[in-house]
Amino acid sequence: MRDPSALVEHPRNPNRHPKKQIELLARIIRHQGWRNPIVVSARSGFVIAGHGRLAAARFLGLTAVPVDVQEFETEADEWAHLVADNRIAELANMDEAGLGELLRDLGEVEDFDLDLTGFDDEALADLMGDGSPAEGEGAADPAVTGRGLVGDFGAAPFSVFDARSGAWLDRKRAWIESGIASSEGRAEELAFSTSSQPQETYDRKAAVEAAEGRKLGWKEFAQRFPEAMKQTGTSIFDPVLAEIALRWWCPAGGRVLDPFAGGSVRGLVSAKLGMHYTGIDLRPEQVEANERQAAEFGPVPGSARWITGDSRCLPELIGEAEPFDFMLSCPPYFDLEVYSERPEDLSALGSYAGFLEAYREIIRHACARLAPDAFACWVIGDVRDSRGWFHGLTGDTVRAFEDAGMRLYNDAILLTPAGSLPMRVRGQFEKSRKLGKTHQYVLIFGKGDPAKVAARCTLARLPEDDGQNG
Repeated sequence: MRDPSALVEHPRNPNRHPKKQIELLARIIRHQGWRNPIVVSARSGFVIAGHGRLAAARFLGLTAVPVDVQEFETEADEWAHLVADNRIAELANMDEAGLGELLRDLGEVEDFDLDLTGFDDEALADLMGDGSPAEGEGAADPAVTGRGLVGDFGAAPFSVFDARSGAWLDRKRAWIESGIASSEGRAEELAFSTSSQPQETYDRKAAVEAAEGRKLGWKEFAQRFPEAMKQTGTSIFDPVLAEIALRWWCPAGGRVLDPFAGGSVRGLVSAKLGMHYTGIDLRPEQVEANERQAAEFGPVPGSARWITGDSRCLPELIGEAEPFDFMLSCPPYFDLEVYSERPEDLSALGSYAGFLEAYREIIRHACARLAPDAFACWVIGDVRDSRGWFHGLTGDTVRAFEDAGMRLYNDAILLTPAGSLPMRVRGQFEKSRKLGKTHQYVLIFGKGDPAKVAARCTLARLPEDDGQNG
């Protein structure tokens, strides 16, 4: 072991070591320790091999490095080894198919950093591939590449889900054509996208309230001044996202709890995949519409039931049956969409503080009904107040789950289709510098031992003869 500051690089070393290489070598040494010593000539005292490792050691501030002192009879022998140390390795022929397979296997090792192999992201992508053809090319040979990540899992298991991609849209279309019509049951009482309205809508509503000396509900305002409502309609839960969540994080045949059921999507997808779904919704009209769809959906290996009620009373609504294996839900984003004017409806509570109190209570009840080792998938997005500030709903959700005994395990971004946003965003951005929002958050919480739950989630990989909708 020698002090690296005392070692002397060979003055005729032909290799140059860029900063990127030195930083990578330093990461490898920090991760693995020393695998190869620095070779020093006993004859001249110069470093003959390991100049890059020496630079990395100095970069790390090490005070001792392993050195192999070797005998060289002549100066020519030193020079030859100086050149051959790198050149001999360069003469090897790389089996790229074998290397790609090895790298893919390394990628299966949890938390292993593939940068430690020496390849950057672009090179890794070229070598490993994802089983998908490049743009403008034919399909890759399935015998070499397999079905790729999307073919295997329904979507690449990355932290961004692209609901705009062709593969995603094709799968969504297949689910819809199978008989899912989640907007049914909302037409009569569906309220309005309040927090997503442009400022001119809020200004008009405030002016009317000032003139009449009273507050107007959004339903009354929309009925009296429909021309002022620039953003109408309701969001529909994406069936592909439901399928992915259920396949990836719910045990096969598991019992699924949904305290904010809404439309039929999550229940019908659960039943189609062989799970047993229980959803709770305030509105009997919505529950009846969901049940009609379930009856028309055809035979399924699982089951779906909906209960009319307030999830703040969840313990009384579902009784003391065995615990649930998974939770999948999409709660109201405060007042982004007001679903009804019922006093118990969280989307119509008026104040964020009141909403948050009820919201936390429901999360606490729902988490308590999960099995000791279970996941929960929560789809959420932040919303603005009337002055344009975000409430912080996503962060409040994480804290609510933590207080209920569950920890954040995965987080992902769901990129949603832009829809009418390109037509609306120009004026919004020019006036207020607000960005148009085209994403939601997918939060996965864990309870107990995530490894035990993952071991039971056997549906993650799509069947070989998969026909789009499972």
